[in-house]
Amino acid sequence: MSEIALINFDKCEVVDPSETGHGFKMKEAIANWMTQDILWLFAVPVDGQPAPPPPTAHRSLFGEVTYPRVPVGHWAGDRVLIVDEYAGTASENLPADLLAKFPDADPEDSVLEYAQEHLKHIGLADYKPTEKLDTNDALFPTERVWIARNLTKRWYARADVLVKAKNRRGPAVVGGVGLSDLIWAEIGGSMACGDSYGDRFDIQTLASIESAEDNPGKEWTDKSKEAKQTLISFDMNDDVTELRGE
Repeated sequence: MSEIALINFDKCEVVDPSETGHGFKMKEAIANWMTQDILWLFAVPVDGQPAPPPPTAHRSLFGEVTYPRVPVGHWAGDRVLIVDEYAGTASENLPADLLAKFPDADPEDSVLEYAQEHLKHIGLADYKPTEKLDTNDALFPTERVWIARNLTKRWYARADVLVKAKNRRGPAVVGGVGLSDLIWAEIGGSMACGDSYGDRFDIQTLASIESAEDNPGKEWTDKSKEAKQTLISFDMNDDVTELRGE
């Protein structure tokens, strides 16, 4: 069992880095690019296109257990949190509606132990975007402006503010930190920044905040500049660039 876990409150799911090949500790997960690999849990294809089917299952570091991968966008819009072994009890970290689904579980267990024991273990979503900068990807085109959205607090951050053009491939990056690193830091994956624990996130195009179907009448706030500072703090305090060897 790893010393951290990614938890989805709404689907009662958990991602254990040791089961996805990313290691056991926070720094191992960062060094092994898990902050980038979670992107496809939240990314939504453009123009209402269906998500591609999930690829083959993950296998644990020891090779004896497989965990099913999930489709692209599987966690888009869900309440999410990253916890570690020091995070406290389940009752302190998990919402009442999730705890109520497991009446025989002890809410005073550590949240990490509780999640590992009672929630459904899954692998990550996966997608291979077009790598060439001058070639468009059908589902996640680089020509669009991609954003990470906090649907709970109604703010968004633009990839074209956070990431240099040469490093952007749709919502993904080929160098540096980007949208999924921001989500990671915001939901508990950083020592020094982030205040969106248990919030709902997704990754869509800028056009999505103008959708009439998306809570009409409620304003969105562009927090791209603040998000860039969050990523700078994440990089500096959690040694992201150093751990990845960039």
